Amino acid sequence: MRIAFIGPKWNQLVNSYPSLGLGYLAAVAEQEGHECAIFDFGLRPHVPVEEEVKAVIDFKPDLIAFTSMTTSYYSVEKAARLLKEALGVPIIIGGPHATTLPDLTLQNPNIDYLVYGEGEITWREFLRAFSAGDTRFGKIQGLWFKDEDGNIVEGGKSPLVPNLDMLPFPARHLFDLEAYPLFAPNGERMITILSSRGCPYNCSFCFKGIVGRTYRQRSPENIVAEIEEVMEKYGTRNFYFIDDLFTIDVRRLGKILDYMIERNLDIRFRCLARVDRVTPELLAKMYRAGCRQIHYGIESGNPEVLRRTAKHINLDQVKQAVKWTEEAGIAAKGYFILGLPGDNDQTIMETIEFAASLPLTEAMFSIATPFPGTKLWEELVARRPELRYNADFTRAYYYNSYTSEIAPFMNVSDVPDEKLSEYVRLARRRFLEAKARRMYHKAFGPTLGEVFWKVSRNDTIRAVGRGLMHLGLFKRFRYYKTRGEAEQWS
Repeated sequence: MRIAFIGPKWNQLVNSYPSLGLGYLAAVAEQEGHECAIFDFGLRPHVPVEEEVKAVIDFKPDLIAFTSMTTSYYSVEKAARLLKEALGVPIIIGGPHATTLPDLTLQNPNIDYLVYGEGEITWREFLRAFSAGDTRFGKIQGLWFKDEDGNIVEGGKSPLVPNLDMLPFPARHLFDLEAYPLFAPNGERMITILSSRGCPYNCSFCFKGIVGRTYRQRSPENIVAEIEEVMEKYGTRNFYFIDDLFTIDVRRLGKILDYMIERNLDIRFRCLARVDRVTPELLAKMYRAGCRQIHYGIESGNPEVLRRTAKHINLDQVKQAVKWTEEAGIAAKGYFILGLPGDNDQTIMETIEFAASLPLTEAMFSIATPFPGTKLWEELVARRPELRYNADFTRAYYYNSYTSEIAPFMNVSDVPDEKLSEYVRLARRRFLEAKARRMYHKAFGPTLGEVFWKVSRNDTIRAVGRGLMHLGLFKRFRYYKTRGEAEQWS
């Protein structure tokens, strides 16, 4: 059987890296003996869906499988209609949107089956039944479908994979890896990897529908085996661990790091972490194992707004973790959310100034967005029970690329939409100014660096300075500005 896996478009943004979810499902399908192809429409956001589906049609699949977030589901609807008209083959969907709104999703006449929750076990059972012509799908836990009369048959929630080591490695060979704009600071190709699934915390803005608040982890041996396979096949030593929380289980992480060091992998990696789940000792070991960048979810610089997110961290922990990370030789990136419940002009400025005060190498400022399945959404619906999913959710993107305008969607703060968008742009400028000032201090020392920094703010002198840079003067500052992070990564 030929199976086409499709990753839909997500607004006008390019997918930064391949969907490991589709990669795992495709690997399961290949284990079952099927021919698979993955089509990531998100790689070309400005290409019409009508053009994208042509490659799928040429593949002549017997089954089409979509994944979807709520923000991309409108794109799925369009592609599913076109493919159903052209091919008439069954279509199955999974992912956050399908799990959050299963009944609404299956009301679409072009979607035949739905996987509710984590997919691999349900998907394997479905493939075996589908291939054998067995239509008794009601016995498969987690599979929702429409019977002959068009009635929705609910299959409950999919069982969680009890041992993640039993899963095949993602089918990376089905992706055009060179097309994804994911690079290490030194310009080399970077590959994503997942060492665990789930997170026991319950932050208000985070979606927990797929795996709930469970936490499951792969063994150090299984993780390193995948790393070594990727290094051999794709010739890269740069990895991005996209676990929700790579550092949550410190003892387990210590074993992974020890095994990496023992195997002498000589890799470089980045990961996501909580500020309350790192120590100087752990960070030092992470550096020895190859960690060169950690992404921290900081969210807000106002204690009360931060408390309302249910993240259960405080600002002192943030300062301490970022300081320890810098001292360990690891770059720290901070994620901030503007427009959270309780945010006003004063609290947002506190967040902006707090971000600027931290020795971060990068900061990303997003706008709070209440997606279905999150506590933010539940709180909003409690106040506005008439809210429903509709095509407007194509605008519900929170990620700020700074190359295009970002506007609030269902603003949950006390700041008007237009002003909130202005704050996002201001936050970016303010952070970059503070970062440049730190660079001057690092390059020339606190006293001389502050003088150069102040002089650099004069427009005329800045123009002269750019000329001197071009001529090769101020080499030390240029090093810290353009090469420092690349050298640190290497």
